[in-house]
Amino acid sequence: MAAKKSPIRISNTMKRAGYEAATVSIVHLQEVQAAVSRLVEHGLVSRRLSEYWNFHLETDAGLPGARTIVVIAVPQSIVRVAFRWQGKDRPAEIAPGYFYRADETRAEDLLKNTLAAAGYEIVRANLALKTLAVRSGLAEYGRNNIAYVPGMGSFFRLVAYYTDFPCEEDSWGEYGVMSACADCSICRRNCPTGCIDAERFLVHAENCLGFLGQRQPDFPYWVRLQPEWENALVGCMRCQFDCPVNGPYIGDIREGPSFSEEETGQVLDAVPLDRLPRETRLKLSDMADRVYPLLSRNLRELVDWN
Repeated sequence: MAAKKSPIRISNTMKRAGYEAATVSIVHLQEVQAAVSRLVEHGLVSRRLSEYWNFHLETDAGLPGARTIVVIAVPQSIVRVAFRWQGKDRPAEIAPGYFYRADETRAEDLLKNTLAAAGYEIVRANLALKTLAVRSGLAEYGRNNIAYVPGMGSFFRLVAYYTDFPCEEDSWGEYGVMSACADCSICRRNCPTGCIDAERFLVHAENCLGFLGQRQPDFPYWVRLQPEWENALVGCMRCQFDCPVNGPYIGDIREGPSFSEEETGQVLDAVPLDRLPRETRLKLSDMADRVYPLLSRNLRELVDWN
């Protein structure tokens, strides 16, 4: 008699590689869609912000037989980069989630190879990832509306996939909020723009520096008046710096690329990515596509400010 094949445990496989993962049945897709739609309809999230998020809340046409959604938390550190300009090194930090391609590719390859061996497929899912992670039990919300994963704090990147693999463990549940937030208001007191509201749980995300710092072509004028807008070259980490839950992880800073005076000048001049020297492109190769267009504007603000 042939030996019975052991069941695939996606969460265990990902954990052994340093990731955390949860699986939920595809039947919950409509609930994710409804949750986002309600926020927009009730005016709690602006349509502009929902359009910026650009969620596609339908099963990918490339995998009509999808049965499961897999959501994965990939650990991410703060990345410190350095720009040489006018004879001075100007270090800048980029929030977790913007330098990620290599880490994300490894997680995707592991999932793909694990399921392909049993004859299953995966396709990328562009969903409301925080909602999915919290409802799946992978993460809990903090008072700042940022998701937190045990063993990672808020320093991770979420990615999700559809698969035709049967849902081995449907972990769908209610929203979870960290118990550590019950009597804590540190993040609210430290938010430069006051987007964490004491009167409601949902933050005013349209006022968050992390969002405003990604608008093109310019910052709203009042952002420059905030004394801590430059706490990160891309993204905002102010509410995460002083969060007690992040204490064990805040010092985990990865040294990223350094840019020469000439390279810095090219970034400031907004030279298109495909026209940069090969060596410079390689330094930026692990960066999300949407980040490079922000560098010229944000870096100009940073060097002018300092």
